[in-house]
Amino acid sequence: MFRCRAYAAIMTIEAEIANAGDDALWARVIQQVNAWRGACLQCFASVEVAVTETLLHLSAHPGRGQSVKLRHLVGQRLDDLAALVNEGGPFSVEGNGVASLLAEFRPQEGLRTMLAHGQAKLTVERTSRWAAIFRVIAIRARQADRSTLVIEESEAVERLQQLRKVSQKLCSALGNLRRAVAV
Repeated sequence: MFRCRAYAAIMTIEAEIANAGDDALWARVIQQVNAWRGACLQCFASVEVAVTETLLHLSAHPGRGQSVKLRHLVGQRLDDLAALVNEGGPFSVEGNGVASLLAEFRPQEGLRTMLAHGQAKLTVERTSRWAAIFRVIAIRARQADRSTLVIEESEAVERLQQLRKVSQKLCSALGNLRRAVAV
């Protein structure tokens, strides 16, 4: 109860703060974050498979296939595919729509790194909405390179919707490209 000399006001505040020992709340939050993380990683995995299948298919093409690189890292494979389907590339005619979808997908790679390699710390607001803090440490030029991503539940849901949309469109376009390039 709150009383003020100038005003005869009574105020009751019931803003419940989640107890760290609230196992049901934490179990739900952990399940939601892991489900979101897994759904995002599934989108990335689908694109990685489609890109790899496409590179393998294009490499089997008589004549133009010799220019196809088959490298190990997914970022390298995305670069290689972009070079093949961009203007002036050996598959630019058949891969016309793929180039723009690859360009739309590439900004998502930072999220993939955080989700696949990041250590997560979770927080919960009074409203029971979660936020996740992902931290990654890499070594670049013999120096530590630390990155952090803080993402709130509402933003995470939005990012997953965007990721699903662009990854589905890209996978579909890559399937069309494989069908268009006969081997």
